[in-house]
Amino acid sequence: MKQKLLHISWSIYQDIIYTGINQGISRDQEKKIIRFNQFIILALLVNCFSVGIYIYHKLYISGLINVTSAYLFLLAYYFNYVRKLEAGRILSIININLYLIIISHVEGLRAGGYLLYFPYFLALTFVVSIRRNFGELLLICGITLVSLLICIFGNPPVNDIQIIKESMYATLYNSNLFVSLVATIFFSYAILRLNKENEVAILQEKKFGDTIFNTSLDGVFIIFNETNTIANCNHRALELFEASDLADMEGTPVARWFSEEHVKHFSSIAQSIEGSAKNWQGELAFNSKTGKKIYGYVSIVPFTYKSVRYTKVSILDISEIKLTEFALMKAKQKAEDAAKIKSRFLSNMSHELRTPLNGIIGASNLLLHENYLEGQRPQLDILKFSSEHMMMLINDILDYNKIEAGKLELEEAPVNIRQVTEKIAAQFAPQVTAKGLHFYKEIDEELDVEVFTDQTRLNQVLSNLLSNAIKFTKEGSICLIVKRLFSSSNKVTIQFMVIDTGIGIPKEKQKEIFASFTQADVDTTRKYGGTGLGLSISKELVHMFNSELVLESTPGKGSVFQFTTEWKINMHRKMYINEPKDLSSLGGTRILLAEDNPVNMAIAKRFLIKWGVVLTEAVNGKLAVDAFKQGEYDLVLLDLEMPEMDGATALKEIKKLNAEIPVLAFTAAAYDNMLSDLLQKGFIDFIPKPFRPEDLHSKISFHVQHAKRA
Repeated sequence: MKQKLLHISWSIYQDIIYTGINQGISRDQEKKIIRFNQFIILALLVNCFSVGIYIYHKLYISGLINVTSAYLFLLAYYFNYVRKLEAGRILSIININLYLIIISHVEGLRAGGYLLYFPYFLALTFVVSIRRNFGELLLICGITLVSLLICIFGNPPVNDIQIIKESMYATLYNSNLFVSLVATIFFSYAILRLNKENEVAILQEKKFGDTIFNTSLDGVFIIFNETNTIANCNHRALELFEASDLADMEGTPVARWFSEEHVKHFSSIAQSIEGSAKNWQGELAFNSKTGKKIYGYVSIVPFTYKSVRYTKVSILDISEIKLTEFALMKAKQKAEDAAKIKSRFLSNMSHELRTPLNGIIGASNLLLHENYLEGQRPQLDILKFSSEHMMMLINDILDYNKIEAGKLELEEAPVNIRQVTEKIAAQFAPQVTAKGLHFYKEIDEELDVEVFTDQTRLNQVLSNLLSNAIKFTKEGSICLIVKRLFSSSNKVTIQFMVIDTGIGIPKEKQKEIFASFTQADVDTTRKYGGTGLGLSISKELVHMFNSELVLESTPGKGSVFQFTTEWKINMHRKMYINEPKDLSSLGGTRILLAEDNPVNMAIAKRFLIKWGVVLTEAVNGKLAVDAFKQGEYDLVLLDLEMPEMDGATALKEIKKLNAEIPVLAFTAAAYDNMLSDLLQKGFIDFIPKPFRPEDLHSKISFHVQHAKRA
């Protein structure tokens, strides 16, 4: 039963002292609340004890004052309960000071009420943290001291407010002395216990800090700035510098542990950051106790402790990384030297081989043009073919060497894609036919445009792909497809495909064939020959075109090699196709032309004025709308891509002014479902660039006449 009562009492006590604590508050705030609640409990116990004494001696006024004080303490406790701790503290301080002044006035100083000021001063140091709230403690102690002075010098020794016998003064004095002593002992014990807890906490924090310091993967040492000697270091630093204990490093000059080339560097770094909040990070070299060189990534941080300036140096050991780096540098240098030797060798050999080969090729060509016996023709053909094949192999090896060295650069010159691909197709068609194969070509008619690219390298890629297709195809067909996928006023996207019905390539070998000097297998090399450089060079050249050479192949059915490129269009190319001589006059037709490219404007203007058109020019969509507001027109030609306002936006504004006016898109763009998209936007038709003059003429005539009939 006794244990049960003790357990219940302890539970009630715990509930009381933890009142006002909620989640999210700091540890210091939690301690502050607990100490305040303990102070309230003790104050209430003192009040209750005093009430009992006063009622026993029939001092009801004093008892009423204690009840009132107890009520105010309960109110202060309630403020803490509703998370208004500061209001509760202020109320309790005012309450206790007023209580001591009033009780001393009612009973007189002989009753000894002022003795409670002694434990009260101790209670203040218990409730208010000296370390964190020293200013607040001074303020409260000052208020309490003033209250004490008022109490002693403002109250009489005895008072007749209530009847107190002479013998009762001794009892009251002894009671107040007893309560004061008990409270003083309690608060003294509480303060000693609190200090012990703080001391333990400080020791634990120090132990925790030392643990972090000594378990760090970085070697750390602290330097006295004044003497430039080592004040302390962690265990990792001892391991790093091969020191047996702290005595080996403590007090030694820091210069002893830096490598000779970095001592001055460290001194200049330390001076530059001293007295500032800056730190420094970088690589420095050190020497261990045994003379071993250590490379470290170092962080240098200055700081001040108790008016003494220190520097903290943290070292992350990167010696293995540096050694690997040195090894890589040596290997790189060897590789570069080997590459230079190889390049020089290939250059010399190519010169030495080209000279006799040119002679052989020239002589074979001369012999073929001279009179020769009919039986000699096969040998002469073999001689010519073999020498030309040898020259091609030399060129491939030199090209590959340039690509590998990063010295091959692409030219950028205007190239007509349709013309170039037609020539390549014409070049390979006889070879395909001679082998008994069918040759198909699908070259987009809309690719009669000039783009900026390297014609020689494009020719080389397509020639390599077609040569391989012919080489590895016994029967069936070869197909060259060149298709425009998308175009705008300044760019065009083109897809190139070479399709064959040859031997095909197994899936597991498809990546390998793009490697240097590699073919699908040994049998292929023996049967068909070749160096295995063609596809490797082609892949690298396509990569230089900002594309990827893609392979799809099935053994026994054939292969498809394709790549897609985007090139800039030559804006100064011919902007019309096949100018006709006899086109009828358009008889004063009023046309508004919006075109931002001056070359395109000049070409269109030339034809329109020649046909008798009354032309108004605008260099962007905004000016086109302004011009439309000021004049009357039979038809509008709008470029789709213009600054300030594009063609589609300008069309919307024009349609607001005249919904019936025929508007044609004048554009170099090309994409799927283009006509239906333009019709949805409000255009009635479009003129592609480069344009055919007869198309422009016929569409203007048709739409103007149709608008007039409507």
